[in-house]
Amino acid sequence: MTALEPVSSRSPRKVIEQMRIPQDLIGKIAELHQRFLLRKPNGWRVHLKDCDLSGLDIRNLNFSEGQFVNCDFTGADLEDARFVDADLFSACFDRANLTRTNFTGADLRGAQFDGAELSAATLDGADLGLGVVFRHGKESSLKQSISSFRNANLRGTNLADAKLAGASFEGAELSGVNMQGADLRDSNFSGAKLVDVSLQRANLTDADLRAAIMDDATAKHADSVLGAKKARKAPLAARLEQILNDHLLWIQSDRRQGLRADFSEMYLAGFDLSGRILAGAKFERAILSDANLSGTILAAADLRGAVLVRANLRGADLRGADLRGADLREARQDDALIGTLVGTTLATRRE
Repeated sequence: MTALEPVSSRSPRKVIEQMRIPQDLIGKIAELHQRFLLRKPNGWRVHLKDCDLSGLDIRNLNFSEGQFVNCDFTGADLEDARFVDADLFSACFDRANLTRTNFTGADLRGAQFDGAELSAATLDGADLGLGVVFRHGKESSLKQSISSFRNANLRGTNLADAKLAGASFEGAELSGVNMQGADLRDSNFSGAKLVDVSLQRANLTDADLRAAIMDDATAKHADSVLGAKKARKAPLAARLEQILNDHLLWIQSDRRQGLRADFSEMYLAGFDLSGRILAGAKFERAILSDANLSGTILAAADLRGAVLVRANLRGADLRGADLRGADLREARQDDALIGTLVGTTLATRRE
């Protein structure tokens, strides 16, 4: 078992590198590591580097203070596992089950959590900043990455005081997350759902919240944070009606009168725009989650990067519309018209 470090050893640390760890070995490693944690004789501290632990059953195991540098946990089941103060530098947890996993104080710089299940996980005080790994040998390489939670479920997760500068939360579920005191500078929340999120004392300088889906309480708190990039507020009812009328005139006069509607980066979640004529309107990076757009004329509209999660697009005219980068998760698109707009060369674009 030369891959582990004995408690009393004064010899240089021995490390397992670039090895596939089988299921029957992980339990034995955990037993010896537990002896290390209890400071019992013959205890060994786990130290793995560039190892493959993908798909393993690691439920309830305690690897606190262990070292798993640049290891791959893709698709592994780590429910209720403990990695308190562990070194997980640049580890990959894509699509892993991390329900109630405890990462308190762990080094997770550059770690990846894309599509992972992190419900009720604890990352209190963890470092999830930029990670850089240099590989030596014939094919030396440099790997630099930011922590990523793309499309991950972090419902009820504790991220208090975590270091998350530059992290990506694109499309993540963040309901009930505690981010009090977290360093969220330059973080990207495009398409992320933030409901009942605690942001007290959080540093949101240059954090991109323009395409985030937020409940009123979270949005109100975010509005009070200086330095964050936020979506434009929606106009009041009277002003919205004027914008829609001006746009209709712009269309009917062949752009000679009126004014083209510009809803770019505007927060329109839940708005009812059903049946409206908004051909050619600008909705770039607009928040239209849960909006009613049924029967709406959106031909040739600019919807690039728009958030249309759960939007009702039934019967909408999307011919010639630009939907590149738009988030259409759970959007209803029954009977929506797509394809080339008659009399033009414009076609519906999605990629």
